Amino acid sequence: MNIRSLLSLCGLLALLARPAAAQIEVICQPVHTTYIIGEETSVRVEVRNNTGVPLIFAGSNHTAHLAFELTTPSGAAVPLKAEVPFAASDAVKGGEPWIRSVDLQAFYDLRNPGRLKLRAYVEWDGNAYLSAKSFFNVERGAEQLKQTVSTGTGKDKVKVQYCLRSVAREEGEILFMCIEDPDSQRRYAAANLGTQVRLYTPQMLRDESGHTHTLHQSAPNRFTHSELSPTGRLLTQEHFSNDYQMPEIKSVEGHVVTSGRPYVPGEDRAIPVGPEPRP
Repeated sequence: MNIRSLLSLCGLLALLARPAAAQIEVICQPVHTTYIIGEETSVRVEVRNNTGVPLIFAGSNHTAHLAFELTTPSGAAVPLKAEVPFAASDAVKGGEPWIRSVDLQAFYDLRNPGRLKLRAYVEWDGNAYLSAKSFFNVERGAEQLKQTVSTGTGKDKVKVQYCLRSVAREEGEILFMCIEDPDSQRRYAAANLGTQVRLYTPQMLRDESGHTHTLHQSAPNRFTHSELSPTGRLLTQEHFSNDYQMPEIKSVEGHVVTSGRPYVPGEDRAIPVGPEPRP
């Protein structure tokens, strides 16, 4: 055997030694590593189809099934509230990646804090194709400020707690407005108010229409005024500056107003820590 034939044979053997691509590849990752109970718990799912035929997840002509495996550290399955729905248009063509964002909070009981293991899988032609394992944490959040109010009258009168809580993420500390039952601590909703710099204590105030207003420091010289509906839906947000001092929210003739001037993007800078150095 000459040297050219030997090299050709070695190349062929190396090619045969490579692992064949899976017929279906599934990738699943949480958008964040930490979520607060009650917020949208989004995960990113990607399916790559190498079967040569379309994968159809919904409708009378569906050919495949996509689902999730969500478990606690002990291996117990997180209770499923409802099957994740897919549309007839959710078909994975050959050679094209199919990418979706799925809110697990809408379909799984995520009311208990803890660390969870996540996998997505596709069932097709009698086989299951699983993604790699990923993990995320569900937390109650660090409590910063709360206010308990009563709604309704007579037998329908109930107490509701509006509570500002925060969690740490890669981009910094994130502040949430949580609506809870003050007795059972059951959480009904959690609205993301954005990043927080915890130099000043947040403020909270309710207006005549029952809307909740909060003011928190979202950057060194940026303070964010948020207005939320009684059910915790974020309605509006405005940003203010006040020369690195906390502004104030107050009620004026039934309306909540904020002191300070409107924030201009780009005027923020590092937090002053002392006198300017001499030249």
